[in-house]
Amino acid sequence: MTHGVHQRISVRPCPTARDVAAQIRRGETSARAVIDAAIERVQANEETLGAFAHFEPALVRAASDSCDRAGPHGLLAGVPIGVKDIMDTRDMPTAHGCRHLTARQPQADATVVARLRRAGAIVLGKTTTTECAYFTPAKTRNPHDLERTPGGSSSGSAAAVAAGMVPIALGTQTSGSIIRPAAFCGVWGVKPSFGLVPRTGVLMLSHTLDHVGALGGTIEDVARTIDVMSGDDGIDPACFLQRPTRLEAALDLPIERPRLGFARSFAWPEMEPGAAKRFEELATSLGATEIEMGPLFSDSAAVHRAIMAREMAHHLWPIYREGGELVSEPLRAFLVEGRSVDAEHYLEALDRRARMRAEADRLFAPFDAVLTPAAPGEAPLGVGFTGSRMFCFLWTFLGVPAVNAPGLKGDAGLPLGVQIVGRFGSDAETLRAAAWVGRTIAPSTP
Repeated sequence: MTHGVHQRISVRPCPTARDVAAQIRRGETSARAVIDAAIERVQANEETLGAFAHFEPALVRAASDSCDRAGPHGLLAGVPIGVKDIMDTRDMPTAHGCRHLTARQPQADATVVARLRRAGAIVLGKTTTTECAYFTPAKTRNPHDLERTPGGSSSGSAAAVAAGMVPIALGTQTSGSIIRPAAFCGVWGVKPSFGLVPRTGVLMLSHTLDHVGALGGTIEDVARTIDVMSGDDGIDPACFLQRPTRLEAALDLPIERPRLGFARSFAWPEMEPGAAKRFEELATSLGATEIEMGPLFSDSAAVHRAIMAREMAHHLWPIYREGGELVSEPLRAFLVEGRSVDAEHYLEALDRRARMRAEADRLFAPFDAVLTPAAPGEAPLGVGFTGSRMFCFLWTFLGVPAVNAPGLKGDAGLPLGVQIVGRFGSDAETLRAAAWVGRTIAPSTP
């Protein structure tokens, strides 16, 4: 069913992170001027959009003045960023989207936040998240249509980038929480391979599924952000011996037409007719070869749910115990479900995932990357839910790199997510393919 577009905000132009950092290093502007402009962009639309859980202009201006006094430094010198409100910040509350944790004040930054600050970035504010990055939506609306969901759980990060408030915002994904909001809001979103970016100081939902990534106005900005955040921090065991990436350098090399696969996946029947038609036309125009995923993946939704429920119950039970009735019913029910997953079922699910990852590597071997939808269609009407994750969770489950490339439009003229995934560990190749796809879809997009 096609729905028209309702009220939308007036997007303020936002310079790229690369441009801001370069101008500050050349002395053409100051961090204070950049931050003042960012604050104005937030204040113009925040009351309507609701992208931030915590926004304190005086604190951010003080940080920009400190940056100017210290002198320009780092790949992200003076760049304003949004940080998802499940990532610890030493100078701002981190409430995890929970009603009973609004006064929670961490004593130290998450590893990724600390690394971004060392690179010169300035945390403009904490972006909204669904409760514990799971199900219950926050206040955020879609900038393209205020009556539609922005997706979740990284809803505020996607909306803030789409509205031009910040060039970069951080997100996390345990199921579909970076790619889906990036798709609905029409921005670049990158979920790197599992273990590439440390999660120390980030609310843990699932130690085998959680990923930290980023959303931005350009793929180059997102690549630079992940380069800064990546690498072993000596604390998160998933990142053991992981070296920092060089994704931005890979994007700066000449990019030729990639060898693309096209995976409809088991979720294809969920596709809206108009979106399915546009996506099939896109795959054909890009010369993508169709891949049959096979029966091994047919029950991947149930296998993913078993792992996610069991691990979330383990990590989030203290929040449930502390919050009681202030924790939403859907989250309470899921945690109770997780405690019912016995050891045998859980271990079998982990074994199934290992076999699926090996099979995906085999199927993807002839290709540089694989094209697949990010969502069944445009952002659904209503802000009481965050849309279907069925086209995202498999790639999270397998831990492979995934990118949302903006530019395609649906029946209502709203963003239609194009997801590019790759083999585990092939992040540079996947981003290069995604950059080519993005430029082909929208040639004028930087």
